[in-house]
Amino acid sequence: MKVPTPLKAFGIALAMGASVTLNASLLLNPGDPAGAMPFALPTGPGGAAIAYHSSPATPDNDGNFTAQVDSAVTVGNSFGAGAMTFWYRVFNADQTPDGLDIVSLGVPMWQPGPVRVDQAAGTGVLSALGMNTGGAISFFWTQNPVKEGYVSAWQAIETPFTSYVLKTVGVIDGTAEDVAALVPIPEPSTYAGLVALGLAGFAAFRRFRA
Repeated sequence: MKVPTPLKAFGIALAMGASVTLNASLLLNPGDPAGAMPFALPTGPGGAAIAYHSSPATPDNDGNFTAQVDSAVTVGNSFGAGAMTFWYRVFNADQTPDGLDIVSLGVPMWQPGPVRVDQAAGTGVLSALGMNTGGAISFFWTQNPVKEGYVSAWQAIETPFTSYVLKTVGVIDGTAEDVAALVPIPEPSTYAGLVALGLAGFAAFRRFRA
């Protein structure tokens, strides 16, 4: 079993009873067990997306599930005109009733910081979400599973970030696998905080200071 990085520090234990106001974005900070999700989105990013990626149907290493992740990026949100919103939905690509349900999608934010999260109403809505101290967000469908052959509602993460890259997110359903998706990348102004991560971080910091 390959446990994806976004889920290592977070784990599956999450406070799920917290209530939030519907029809309003949820401000999420590192370490927050946010609880139930509000519904305030349209159906998805639509034609406003500047980037879109649909991953292949990806099986986990143990053959327990197969998942596909759709991701998109739009520009302009409550953090600023150039700030990016990252959109995600997960498709449970299993076509046989094996009794498994996708219960988490871990999205790396690459650096800690407040973000706003919301989702569209409809089928496959989240039961809960949380953000670990490293900045990774985990979405949970534990109480409202995405059944075999079904896709979840869209989730959107409003961030202050202004650039993106195709990396991986972690999908977990008893076992886990990394699936390709669009995610934020660190801003130059935060490189000073990444020095401890190694020479690459230090070199980037020096370029920024120059």
